[in-house]
Amino acid sequence: MGARHTRLAAALAAAWEAEVVSARRMTMLAERIMDARVRARLMVLAAFCRAHASRLLARLAALGRGPLPVPPEEIELDADTLLELRREGAFARASAARYETTAELARQQADLSSAWVCELNRTEEQDRARELLALAEGALAASTMVSAPAAAAPADP
Repeated sequence: MGARHTRLAAALAAAWEAEVVSARRMTMLAERIMDARVRARLMVLAAFCRAHASRLLARLAALGRGPLPVPPEEIELDADTLLELRREGAFARASAARYETTAELARQQADLSSAWVCELNRTEEQDRARELLALAEGALAASTMVSAPAAAAPADP
């Protein structure tokens, strides 16, 4: 396996680890949410992360790479759920950019299957970023609306 092919495998392995961690983070965030619809949506997004990891693992196996080290089980989340939603949204956006770079590397090496997996994951990561940021903004707007009427209520004379 040449140096360029090794670089592609390393990029796929790093993406696999990031997806495994994101799936765990999304699940932990979902457990904090009281709204059943939002919790369910976060669990679906976690499932997408697991699907991304599975596709990447299949490509690594096809390249003859593996087994991969498993990321740590314990992941620390900030107590501020909205902050964590925003962080994960920003991370998904950055992951999409990394997938774009990795897809280009795969195309340069004529590995069209890996390029396709990276492009699919990139598109889904862009969607995940938009959805997480929208959830954070929606939750922020809802918490602002709940506290605003109480603050604006006129005092009894």
